[in-house]
This record gives sequence, C-alpha cells and structure tokens, in this order.
Amino acid sequence: MKKYVLEAIVDGQCIKFSKGFSSRNSAIDYVFDYFEKCYKYSLCVNEEYPIHGNKHNIEYVCDYNNRFRIARETL
Repeated sequence: MKKYVLEAIVDGQCIKFSKGFSSRNSAIDYVFDYFEKCYKYSLCVNEEYPIHGNKHNIEYVCDYNNRFRIARETL
C-alpha cells in the first residue's frame, strides 16, 4: 500500500501536513486548495524535479518563496 506525504514552503516557512494522501494528484489538489483558502492566491507551478534522483519524491517550485514536496511512502 502506498501513501503520499506533503510538506510546503510558504513565504519561506516550512509547513508539514499530518494528513496522508492516497494519490499524488489528491495531494496536489489539497495544496492548491490550501494556498487559495489560506493565502488568498492561486499557485502556478514553474518547475518540478525529483529530489536526489528519486522519482517518488518530487519538489514543485512555484516561485522563490513558495514550493511544495510530495513523497511516496510504502506501508
């Protein structure tokens, strides 16, 4: 079974979400909704790349102060 975990950098501050996700897309949808609801603006992903060459640990870069990471964990 797989679980996806999410953490974000918002205005330079790290936020770790305790919620686990069943898919990468559900985690992405959650973080976009989070930014829109809590920070009143929409995100636009400029780049995405694997962290340390791991295709299951992806960082999505929005701008200089905002980015998020989604990592797959196997249970």
